[in-house]
Amino acid sequence: MELSVNGRQRRAAQAVKNEPRAEKQPAGTGAAPKRTGSDKADWSQAALAFLREMDRQSMEEERKRLEAKRQKNGELEMLSKSLDVMEKCRKIASRIIKGDKVPPQDEQFLMEADPEGYKLALACRVPKEKPKEWESVLEEEEEDGSGGETADSTEAAETAGETAEC
Repeated sequence: MELSVNGRQRRAAQAVKNEPRAEKQPAGTGAAPKRTGSDKADWSQAALAFLREMDRQSMEEERKRLEAKRQKNGELEMLSKSLDVMEKCRKIASRIIKGDKVPPQDEQFLMEADPEGYKLALACRVPKEKPKEWESVLEEEEEDGSGGETADSTEAAETAGETAEC
């Protein structure tokens, strides 16, 4: 880096040499040279068009993302329902395999939802002397979903009522 005045003058002279020179026009014309793209109106129109295009592209991308999200939510809901059915089938099949008694509607549900699982449960069934009688798995799910009382709380209330009568 030079600190002398001569160095500054040399750099300024080089900068002037590197600048493009404007063409000289005859003295009588008086019209300014026409430069394309330097008009502010042209620039603002081009900038506005560019911004509109960018906005359109971003809106399109957002719409695609929302559509994909909705589709994923639909798939997730279907998988959730399928998982619930599989869980019910698993409970019913395990009760059958243990040798317990299940309601006929539960057996029918297992037969329709998972025929291979039903056949396997019957084939692997272990007989019991005193099989437990189960309430329907399908009814349990309906009660849980409706927010009603559970079977245990209603039985406890009936037992308390019988005790009070004695």
